[in-house]
Amino acid sequence: MMRYLFLLRISLILLLVMISKSSVQAQPKGPQPWWPTQPRALPFLHPLFSTDMVLQREIKAPIWGWSNPGDQIEIQVDGKSTGAIAIAGVDGKWTTKIGPFPAGGPHELVISGKNKKETLTNVLFGDVWLCSGQSNMNWPVRLSNNAEVEVKNANHKHIRSFTVNFFSSLVPMKLPPEAKWEMCTPEFAKNFTGVGYFFARELNEKIKIPIGIIHSSVGASAAEAWTSGSALRKQMPDDFKDRLNELDMTSSAYGSNFDFFQALEKWTAKVDPQSAKEKYTSNSNLDTSSWVDIEVPKPWNETGLKDHNGLVWFRNTIDIPESMKGKDLSLNLSVINDADIVWFNGTVVGSKQIPGNTRTYLLDSNLVKVGKSNLLVVAIVNKASPRGFCSQPTNMNIRPVSNPGKDIVALKGIWKAKASVKFNDLPPFPTPQLGHYKTITGLYNGMIAPLEPYAIKGALWYQGEANGPFWLQYRRLLPTLIKDWRERFEVGDFPFLIVSLANLNKLQTQPIEPGWAEIRESQWRTARTVPNTGLAMTIDIGDPDNIHPRNKQEAGRRLSLVARHLVYGEKELVYSGPEFVKMEIDQVKKDKIRLHFKNIGGGLMIKPGDKKLTGFIIAGVDKKFVWADAIIEGETVMVSSPEIAEPKFVRYGWAWNPIVNLFNKEGLPAITFRTDE
Repeated sequence: MMRYLFLLRISLILLLVMISKSSVQAQPKGPQPWWPTQPRALPFLHPLFSTDMVLQREIKAPIWGWSNPGDQIEIQVDGKSTGAIAIAGVDGKWTTKIGPFPAGGPHELVISGKNKKETLTNVLFGDVWLCSGQSNMNWPVRLSNNAEVEVKNANHKHIRSFTVNFFSSLVPMKLPPEAKWEMCTPEFAKNFTGVGYFFARELNEKIKIPIGIIHSSVGASAAEAWTSGSALRKQMPDDFKDRLNELDMTSSAYGSNFDFFQALEKWTAKVDPQSAKEKYTSNSNLDTSSWVDIEVPKPWNETGLKDHNGLVWFRNTIDIPESMKGKDLSLNLSVINDADIVWFNGTVVGSKQIPGNTRTYLLDSNLVKVGKSNLLVVAIVNKASPRGFCSQPTNMNIRPVSNPGKDIVALKGIWKAKASVKFNDLPPFPTPQLGHYKTITGLYNGMIAPLEPYAIKGALWYQGEANGPFWLQYRRLLPTLIKDWRERFEVGDFPFLIVSLANLNKLQTQPIEPGWAEIRESQWRTARTVPNTGLAMTIDIGDPDNIHPRNKQEAGRRLSLVARHLVYGEKELVYSGPEFVKMEIDQVKKDKIRLHFKNIGGGLMIKPGDKKLTGFIIAGVDKKFVWADAIIEGETVMVSSPEIAEPKFVRYGWAWNPIVNLFNKEGLPAITFRTDE
């Protein structure tokens, strides 16, 4: 049986290695839902700074944005100058620091530049925790235990969340995907990270200060996707050499100043030089007498372009009423097949490459003119029927973003259209510098780098499943990630709290079973060797049939215990289950091993309802492990077996779903371990 399990384990690892090696391509093949659909101008204020935000207390907190080069930016808090003045550099970026401020609020921040002024209300000063990892961190409150009641009761005015949506980039980004701070109300809290929310709720109740959570996680993601390329190259140069080289080759193909939407315009100009020469996208006086009148929305293969397949240009003039003056507008073009590029008054405003998806683009108020002189141009590339605009007329309109039901400009009707290059003669459509969840450094670039250096108190990390087969590498990878983040957020060696993976799969039947024991050990090793880190065990609250256990309440609570002890000064708090410290072999008969623990709290105990201690295995010098007889003796555990005359090594909980039941009297499970590390 042991030989079979060993072979099974090797096969599993080889399979996962093969899967990993087959997935090193930096970019996914074909259009993806997370690809950018609109150009994003660098804003006066970074999106992290908004109404309802939580700003880190008791620290000089960075604040930044973009303006015209040379502009002077000043910041007031509650009508009083902070003394913080920033000057926008040649690239337009300005940055300064405000504070320190004590916990509390709400406050009002006013950020003023030469031509721009932002007022942020309901701002709190408190502790901000970055919550990251894979799907168990991503798991929302609405899918956690007792979800209906939890959501209903999620009214905490001093808890806020900023959720970063999925975005995997080949290069570090300045802005995260569009997001905002949200109040902890049932409307928003149902989608908060469950672990992060329950952690924040516990801290808010116990510490009595506002808590902000910045949630940035992605299901099935590996730790190397969350680590910067420079850190991996410096700390682990041989581990990911091939994947980093492949990433470099992909990125270099774009050039250092690549802009996706500029590339789209260059593409159309190249494939259809006449369009560039006559300025199809901006010339309001263009002679379109040779163009075809086409009813929109209606597939063009059902109208005047029945035999054409490829690139088609569409133009229409839009009458914008006075009531929409100065407002941001929503441009709704219904469903388009296959890919589109959209210009409004000569400016590219959007593009999607996924056939059949609804097209909705934001029209900035600065682009819009009152009257009939607004020019809307759409270039559509299609491969097969149905072609072009494919939806109901009511789905094509322009309306205000702030009050979408009041004014509507219908876009149905007769448009001008011109067939261009046939599909088989078209070069590939441009692609952005984006990867997928497996792309090495991609999630760091797209979902962590845009947040730096926002002042945080610490980080919560629930990840490891994706790195399970590579546990030995993870021993170095997780500390590398921690060091990387600590350097980049510029708040020192901030607390980094790790969730040890929960139990999963069928209950253990053999002394050693392939699975997550080693990755848990690597997490524990990190907590022991990297300063200012902590570990929360969840070995007893998993779901054997589900990799996503729903008891996020207890996971969050246990993390809060670690935080209260490590960060908030509750040194006498029992924050962990029993943790192995050392072993002693019986010096007389040498047939027993005594195990010593710390964090025993009120004492060691067997899980209520169980009759004997389980989960311990022992071996002699040959490392052939067998089940051990284990008994609690005071603050220690004595292990032995009639099968092992002179035991040398002990392991505890060495399986996916180990039969472990050692706790302290505070109800916290012992950390799984081995002495033959």
